[in-house]
Amino acid sequence: MTTPYKRCEKRWKAMTPAQALTDPYLLDVRHLSADQQQRVRVVGTWAAAGAAERPILSFDGCGVLHEGFFVIPRALDAAAQLELAHACLTEYAEAPHVTNMHLQHEQVADIWRTARACRPDDPSSAPPLSKLHWAACGYHYEWTARKYFRERFSPVPAALEQLAQQCARVCGMSIAAEAVIVNFYKKSSTMGGHQDDVEYTMAHPVISLSLGSSSVFLKGGLTKDEPPLEVLLRSGDVAVLGGASRLSFHGVAKVLPLEGGFEMAPGQWEKLVANRPSEAVEDLAAVRRYLGSQRININVRQVFPLAEECEAAAEAGATAWEGGAEEKLERNLNGRRV
Repeated sequence: MTTPYKRCEKRWKAMTPAQALTDPYLLDVRHLSADQQQRVRVVGTWAAAGAAERPILSFDGCGVLHEGFFVIPRALDAAAQLELAHACLTEYAEAPHVTNMHLQHEQVADIWRTARACRPDDPSSAPPLSKLHWAACGYHYEWTARKYFRERFSPVPAALEQLAQQCARVCGMSIAAEAVIVNFYKKSSTMGGHQDDVEYTMAHPVISLSLGSSSVFLKGGLTKDEPPLEVLLRSGDVAVLGGASRLSFHGVAKVLPLEGGFEMAPGQWEKLVANRPSEAVEDLAAVRRYLGSQRININVRQVFPLAEECEAAAEAGATAWEGGAEEKLERNLNGRRV
């Protein structure tokens, strides 16, 4: 039997981008209708760099299933987005970090530079970039075994660690940024509904950063029998899934390319590239074009519980652990995954 979540995915798949943007069920966090404002509350503010404060939106008014789900619209300005996207393409997808192509034993060095040399007008369509689906920093998730290994690790970029901690803090939570997955979406890409349930602690949120093309983000409940929220996330928006929403089914139902390209405020581009060599300016310009039709999503999460959480769990017993985390941690400490 088709679930409400699956029906929602199919509904979005059948839409054109124009239809999607005018859909009455879509929660556009930057332009909420009067009815939507009754269910989505402003619970704080975010001090965006060089800009006015941004609202922190809570969705607990949409039902108890969505407690712990927050969105910060425009959390990152265009310059910060561009710099971060450039790092995703030129640093986070390179050694010592890993990508989906490493699993296929392909040569993947200099992904962005090679694609640009092959197709300067559209690097996204040139290999190896056209084959890039994800990159991982921190603890590397083993997709087949569905677990993390302590020895498979690369440093978490400091910029992402600091940003994730700040996002968690303003939403009343905390995080040790231990694993990062960067997803690279094409125009036609989707991500089916799933739970992030393999970490050894569920007490800390998943921080999700959107760059480039907009997307329809589905945020469901603990089963696919619950109809999901349908949220429009744009470039620079941050979503936080913690608390009751940490194990929610979620996914991307549709990518919506930017009709006018990746826009920047007057003078912002000139300020960003001032005093940079021409090669660096051309590279940033290529990333800017890339973001007009492609989407990058960065997910940051904590993998292991803190020492004090382990002690508290041991005192309270197995019921203190969520999502089987105690069993997962015990197997890890017994040496099977260390």
